[in-house]
Parts: sequence; C-alpha cells; structure tokens
Amino acid sequence: MYYDAETKNGITNINRSMSQNRKKRPSGNQPRRKPLGKAQLLPYTAAYAREQALTWHLALAAFKAGKGNGSLLAKLAEVLYLAWYLQQAGFGAVERELFLDAERILDGAASGASRDAWIIETADCLSIIRIFDLHEQQLLCAPVFAVHEAQLRVTRFSQSERRAPW
Repeated sequence: MYYDAETKNGITNINRSMSQNRKKRPSGNQPRRKPLGKAQLLPYTAAYAREQALTWHLALAAFKAGKGNGSLLAKLAEVLYLAWYLQQAGFGAVERELFLDAERILDGAASGASRDAWIIETADCLSIIRIFDLHEQQLLCAPVFAVHEAQLRVTRFSQSERRAPW
C-alpha cells in the first residue's frame, strides 16, 4: 500500500491506494487454489525415483522371463503414459515414435494373455527401458505437483474411450 498526501485549503487529505500488482480474485465458480507447500514444489527424492525405477525394471524382467501378468502390464503402461504427460508438461523430451514403439510392445504382451503367455522379448526391451530412463529423470526434476497432475491425467485417460494419449 502507498499513501498520497494532497493539501487543499490547508487541510491534508491522505489517499490510500492498493498496489497495482494485486492478485485477481477467482471469478464465478472457480475455486481458489490452495498455495502449494514446499513438498509439492520440490521433486521426489533420488531414493524414491530409484525405488520406482526398480519396480519397473522388475516388472519388465518378469515379462522377459514369461512370468508377466495384467497387474504388471498395467504398471508398465502407467509409466508409459506418465512419461508422456510429463513430457507434454515440459519435463524431458524423446521422440513420439519411442512411445508408439513401447505401446506396440505392450500391446503385443497383452495379446499373449489369452494364451497365458505374458512375454516381452529381450530385443523389444530397449524402447521400454528408454521410457523408464526418461521417467526416472522426470521424477528427479519435476515438482511433485506436476507428477500428481500427470497422474490425474492418466486417470482421466484410463476412463475415456481414447486408445492412446498421443
């Protein structure tokens, strides 16, 4: 706030005016967003990112050994979609074809489910491993709130009729 003093006929009139940088209030039905805390503004810890990466690599190893299942496939697909949405938010960059290739590989693993053959060939793992590497880097640099927003987008996508987010 600043004050402007004006003298007229020997009487001092003080005008108060608010700073020009006032925050705008939400209009209409928009709820006011709660300020983010420090934990939401920082990225995940390196230990957390490594732990997550380990679970992804173990899931992939199960598929390479022919011991995959629907739950592990869902985990791999979640990593793929989270990496995509975080990339769209500006965290990391790999070519779109890598995501398409990884999706094709996961689709192939899913199609084997009817024969109870949950397999991803070792030769096909490179694309998926590159997505893992990207996502691990994203977890190390993206703030927690950005990862959470990407998870919400994955949830909305999974409830939609769309085949892929790209």
